[in-house]
Amino acid sequence: MKIYEFNYQLINKLFSFNFRSKKLSTFILHKQVLQYEPISISKYTSIFKLYYKFTNNTSCLREYHIKPHLIFTLYNDAKLLEAKTLKQSKEFESSLGDKIKTNVDIFLWLNLFNKKTLNINDIQ
Repeated sequence: MKIYEFNYQLINKLFSFNFRSKKLSTFILHKQVLQYEPISISKYTSIFKLYYKFTNNTSCLREYHIKPHLIFTLYNDAKLLEAKTLKQSKEFESSLGDKIKTNVDIFLWLNLFNKKTLNINDIQ
């Protein structure tokens, strides 16, 4: 559970964004354009996708994005951030090791945006 707690702390530290928003939103973090796509928002829980948005610099200027197969669940009351692949979301019996690996990968991804590298052992 510590990885979920740390990811919650990290995403709130990095993004000055309301993850309870019901609107599709684009924002910039350290020169990276990110797309927020809400799926379900309730009083204590936000379920969303978060991915990069790219601009095509060829003759037709169009924006595009590559949607990952990740769904984030932000538990505001418990202060946890859980990430699941679409497969893990559909299959309840996904292995615990796969779920932990997914969330450690999210920690590493979020940590790329952090100016000061964080150590997973620094969880309080």
